[in-house]
Amino acid sequence: MSREQLLLDFIPEAFDLIQDSETAILEIEELWDSGGSYNEELINNLFRYFHTLKGSAGLLKLETIVQVTHEAETLLDILRKESILPSAHTCQILINTCDQLRKLFQVVEATKVNPDLEEESLTLIEALQGEIKSLGKADAEIKLKNTYEIFDSRKDKKSSYEIFNDPAPQIIIKSGYEIFEDPPVIKNAANLKLQAQPERENLTCVRSSLLKKEIKVSNEKLDALMDLMGELVIAESNVTQHAVVKRLKNDDFHLSLNRLRKIVADLQEVAFSTRMIPISGVFQRMSRLIRDLQKKSMKKVSLYVSGEETEIDKSIVDLIADPIIHILRNSIDHGIEAPDDRLAALKSEEGNIYLSAKQSVNEVWIMIRDDGKGLDRDRIIAKAVEHGILTTDPSLLTDKEVFQLIFAPGLSTAKEVTDLSGRGVGMDIVKQNIERLGGKIDIHSKQGLGTTFVLRIPLTLGIMEGTVVRIGDKYFTIQTIELREFVSLSDKEKIRLDEGQTVIDVRGKFIPVFDINQVLNHRIPLEYDGTDLLAVIIEHEGSLFGIQVDEIVGNYNVVIKPLHGLMENATGVSGFTILGSGNVSLILDVKSIYTKLHDVVR
Repeated sequence: MSREQLLLDFIPEAFDLIQDSETAILEIEELWDSGGSYNEELINNLFRYFHTLKGSAGLLKLETIVQVTHEAETLLDILRKESILPSAHTCQILINTCDQLRKLFQVVEATKVNPDLEEESLTLIEALQGEIKSLGKADAEIKLKNTYEIFDSRKDKKSSYEIFNDPAPQIIIKSGYEIFEDPPVIKNAANLKLQAQPERENLTCVRSSLLKKEIKVSNEKLDALMDLMGELVIAESNVTQHAVVKRLKNDDFHLSLNRLRKIVADLQEVAFSTRMIPISGVFQRMSRLIRDLQKKSMKKVSLYVSGEETEIDKSIVDLIADPIIHILRNSIDHGIEAPDDRLAALKSEEGNIYLSAKQSVNEVWIMIRDDGKGLDRDRIIAKAVEHGILTTDPSLLTDKEVFQLIFAPGLSTAKEVTDLSGRGVGMDIVKQNIERLGGKIDIHSKQGLGTTFVLRIPLTLGIMEGTVVRIGDKYFTIQTIELREFVSLSDKEKIRLDEGQTVIDVRGKFIPVFDINQVLNHRIPLEYDGTDLLAVIIEHEGSLFGIQVDEIVGNYNVVIKPLHGLMENATGVSGFTILGSGNVSLILDVKSIYTKLHDVVR
């Protein structure tokens, strides 16, 4: 395997190790702040993270990273040997080390070469060395002079591992495999016993103890697998639902078809699960964010996390981090009160934020709740009117509708601009990003008690639960979560308004109903063939509207395929899917339809 491939394989692991290091440092800092005692497990884990980073960086000739991690490792080695709990100042330097290592590995990821030892890294190295000297262990520092023999290209590398103050790892070559072993570990009885086993058994045992049970798979391969899985599902449906097959009267044949259907369904579930990863990676990063924000805002805030094991599509994980970050920033800046204000409101001096996740059918719900002052309905309305965002009578709006106004571009209720928020930008981007993922944001708030944001995110971008409807000989799919109900129009009086719009009365509420040709601007209008027309009632942002259809075909988990060519920018359609019958069904984009019909719907 080439060095570049080894490097590409190691970089994701390096970022994970840095994240694990940061999490451990934050736990240690919390111990210091609360007057806790030395925690041997935390310090040992932190030492091991930096040791692993340094060793792997050395093997890959990343000299600058070796120098930084070496100083951090030396400091931690002293702390663990002397059983010293790091101070808040030491923790800050170690956190700065994690930040700098992220930057260095980002350079490595982009350039595939060792990053330069620039001023920021040198300053950090000096800070780490200062901490080492302050502990009175200056003599324990290993000088780096003439230690770069590890990066020498000569075959004779007898002294190459002096930089690590450890013997070089042995390389055992068995049947073409290379396994790196740590010699000190091999000295224990269990490993000595392994060496006495037959060659094949020895290789298997050693590999299973040293290598993870997981393998890394590129996104490209997973995407290809998902595409093929979608094609397989469509092909299976085409066969099992074919008219000729349905007419066959052979029980054995239909038993075989049912078995095929079950195997394909199970295979589809397994294929989708390969893209699912825990949301814990995103949640872990929020601890550091809260720690930094409360220091900037001079507030006391505790973060409580639950549901970290909840899984979500790996293509979505990174996309939801920014919305969560922005909401947390607003919660601290706008929601959580200053300590004196909280005491005056008979609350604890310390504010609380709860970040949780759970799976609900085909969605993941991410909830961000604070026990702050809550949203001020009157202030939101005043700002919305001031900015020309709200033109209707505010008394007609529900709290839910008022709270949604905070997502309007340019609207901010902050009394002053801070370095955290207050410029009226960001929340509109949050909503756009969530809706781009096919999700929604709900807000619940009570003044004086706090606010809860609920992000409803689809489990995966490649599949959705949809309701298929037929209009004439064409099929359309609507995301089931957008549907409110189905209404028969045979016993409903259509009321035509002066503006020409048709509405129907559904339990005392007048709902506008549209023809699909109004929605999609068909050049050749679709002809309805049903005598008993139906209306699918769709809900978006608290508003209801209906679309006439001939038939409700059913609910299905459909594979989403993107539009290309002339239809790529089509309004009202977000993609298409192929039904089991072989027919193509356009997926209706409720958001763009609502935007187009907004004036009528309101």
